[in-house]
Amino acid sequence: MTANSKAIFSSPSDIIGALQNILAHSQVIIPDLETQYPISNTHHSAFNLNYQNITAIITERQQQLDAASHEISRFQTVIDGINHIHQQLVAKKDKITQSMNSHKRLVSALWRLPAEVLSQIFTRCLPNCRRLSPASRAAPLLLTRICRRWREVAVDMSSLWQGLYMGKDWQRGAFCYESWLKRSRGRPLSLELQFYNNNWTELRSLLQPYINRVSSLSLDFCHNALQPKVMISDFLALEALTISLYFHNVVQSISQPPCTLRSLTVKGLFFNVEYATTLNPAWARLTNIQIDLDERSAFLQLLRVCPNLSSLTIATSFAASEALEPFTHTQLQSLRIISNDSYDDARDHINLFDTLSLPNLRALEACDIYSWPHEEFKAFLMRSKCPLESLTLGFQVSITNEQRAEYVALIPSLKVLVR
Repeated sequence: MTANSKAIFSSPSDIIGALQNILAHSQVIIPDLETQYPISNTHHSAFNLNYQNITAIITERQQQLDAASHEISRFQTVIDGINHIHQQLVAKKDKITQSMNSHKRLVSALWRLPAEVLSQIFTRCLPNCRRLSPASRAAPLLLTRICRRWREVAVDMSSLWQGLYMGKDWQRGAFCYESWLKRSRGRPLSLELQFYNNNWTELRSLLQPYINRVSSLSLDFCHNALQPKVMISDFLALEALTISLYFHNVVQSISQPPCTLRSLTVKGLFFNVEYATTLNPAWARLTNIQIDLDERSAFLQLLRVCPNLSSLTIATSFAASEALEPFTHTQLQSLRIISNDSYDDARDHINLFDTLSLPNLRALEACDIYSWPHEEFKAFLMRSKCPLESLTLGFQVSITNEQRAEYVALIPSLKVLVR
């Protein structure tokens, strides 16, 4: 290409115009390659063929093939050059679009929102499950990928990074977890840790700078996992602990919790003396418990070792047992009972009211109870003289209008709800 041609084709528009003009007046002429020799007929005798003429034809065809191949190669070079220019034009278009959108944001109402308003919006974007991880495509990580300003606001919001779920392959994302935790700065942390043949010593080294800010901790011990000895006592600010257990020997691997612990949820195993031995004297300080029970005596035992308990959720599967001595718990305000029994008559299996008094009870919920102990419950209300405000019954619980009226007669302010 000469200097003059460079001047002529100095812009993509000139190149496009020239190419369009050339293409409009160009045509590839396909040569007539027929000869006196009928190629399709393979029955000619050898003495009818002129080998010298055929050799000349082959030589000519080779020259034609070389010329066509050369033209194709030249065209391919041109096409590559055009493709390169096309890529440059696409990049140019993208930059123009990016610049235009950036300037549009300057005049949009969303872009002018104060950081405080964006912060409120971002907080409401967090998933309800609160199980947050760097691998998630949801908030808060997604908020950092929208634009620079959103990233600055999101990263500066320590409240967005207070919760973190660390799965069984946490080692692969250790750097992301550390960056996440740093963004929480001085905020209390809520951690959910899944153990699957994990080494607690290694995980503890990652959490060490933040361990005194963990106020809520959930430990999930997977099936068939090697059971690490988790030092709950390391979490000096721990207030709420959730443990998902699948093996009884896991309980022994959990050391004494700190004195700050107030809420305990145990999933997967029934409450027994082993729990009380493992966590004492922490039981006496607990105010909220969610746990499974398989014996009526375990329910009263739990109340005895937790004198400050104010909220209790139990899932029950009671077997028939002997009569229990009367017991009064003065602090319990909220009780939720979920029956796991499927008997048509489960009166002996779910009745917790015949020996119990709860003088401070304000909310009671009962679910999946197929035979409601009306007389025992009425006697419980009379004995407890509690300020019960709400009685919520699952749709499986059947009570009559007359029974409802008897409860309200005892406590006029009581609201009875049937789901």
